[in-house]
Amino acid sequence: MNSAAWMYIPAVLALLAAGTNLTRRVWIVNAAALTVQYLAVFVLLCTVRPASLAVVKLLVGWMVTLTLFLSLITEGEVRKVTGFFKFSAGEVFRLAAGLFAVAFLAVFTPSLQSLVFPQTSLPILLAVFGLAVLGLLQASMISEPFYVIIGLLTFLSGVELLYASLELSILLEALFAGVNLGLALVGAFFVIKDAELREP
Repeated sequence: MNSAAWMYIPAVLALLAAGTNLTRRVWIVNAAALTVQYLAVFVLLCTVRPASLAVVKLLVGWMVTLTLFLSLITEGEVRKVTGFFKFSAGEVFRLAAGLFAVAFLAVFTPSLQSLVFPQTSLPILLAVFGLAVLGLLQASMISEPFYVIIGLLTFLSGVELLYASLELSILLEALFAGVNLGLALVGAFFVIKDAELREP
């Protein structure tokens, strides 16, 4: 196994977590998958950033996840998980779309790396484009605020990871952290607002 081969483990883990969020509509599962996604991105960031900077992304990500999840609990939106192993037609469609997108990226990312991003490792590029595409798919396929925000956060994780692999900017890292926290607060607001609108 060469020195970069192990990086496929967190890259695949991040894509599995993003794919879970794209496919399933079980809120406790989505919060857990987002937590795992931030952990996998943190591991990848540690290969291109000092651990002291990479840990900021992890802590911000977990704070974002906790903020969204607490907003669901506050509004009583966390329901008992039922039919966990049953997939609706919409979930099957989203799963197929996500698998197709990741397969397409896996085929064309090596060429893109050699032409455009030669300094970025292939596992990181695969995670970058996979997170960005799966995040956009999620944000565009559902109208519930919780899932839209998770989709935007997933897309932003891909953008942050790409930028981190190309250049170091403390100011931009702080800006990304602020945008993540801002999205979490906006998401929490809309989750609460959505719950209030559905009250009889």
